[in-house]
Amino acid sequence: MTASTKQLLLCLLILLALQPQLPAQAQNAGSATDSLKVMSYNIRIASPPSKGWGYTDLAATAEVIRKQKPDLVALQEVDAFTDRSGKDINQARKLAELTGMYYHFSKAVDRSNGDYGVGILSRFPIKKSKSFRLNVISTNPENEIRAVALITVKTNLGKMTFVSAHLDHLSDQQRSYQIAQLNKILQKYNRLPIVLGADLNTTPDNAIIQKLGKYLEIPCWQCPLTFPADNPGKTLDYILLSRKAQKKYDKLSYKTVSETYASDHLPLVMVIKKK
Repeated sequence: MTASTKQLLLCLLILLALQPQLPAQAQNAGSATDSLKVMSYNIRIASPPSKGWGYTDLAATAEVIRKQKPDLVALQEVDAFTDRSGKDINQARKLAELTGMYYHFSKAVDRSNGDYGVGILSRFPIKKSKSFRLNVISTNPENEIRAVALITVKTNLGKMTFVSAHLDHLSDQQRSYQIAQLNKILQKYNRLPIVLGADLNTTPDNAIIQKLGKYLEIPCWQCPLTFPADNPGKTLDYILLSRKAQKKYDKLSYKTVSETYASDHLPLVMVIKKK
């Protein structure tokens, strides 16, 4: 091997080493597959119920997600830089690091000297991201302002809008008000198929859920039971498709994951494919 050839090989190796490295799962984005796996997961700020508030196990939350290998994840009850979960930890960003995905976090309120809201993880590069707040009617501190995280991504099934949302946990009046706000957000982004993962904090038989039907399918009457994780008796968590998404995708499966340690909600997973 000549000296000039050695120099050329050395230059090529240096150039390769300097190339930016994508997250592990993200490197496979756009791979040839005809299905897409979506997860919705209320992570309870990564505080396992059996350990009590104040104990954080983000690694366990990440492992739940890694095992399922989802393409898109809607996260609810997410902390960022709080006293209770770690002043140096943005949970959405850390979960992205631990799972090899991209992320987007949306703040709802100040909590524990930090931020609290919802998030999204994506195997695909995030083209656009937006954050919204769902306000409440009253100033009663027990009713909670919630957040919506929204991204635009180009998946193996095509371009879509993916949304994570969380509704108030106490009052139908507040949830109804927040659904009206959510509908306005969905209207703005309805040009693309929309997939929503959400903790709606109410059951499928509640009449206020019908208001989601303006832009989304009405949730099933016999949905997978998601809460509490150790003995699920009701459905609070959902993955919903917009009408445009319903026309483009078929549901191959829609079920919970049997995982009782990491959160008080079961992870919910849907697999879709092109019609």
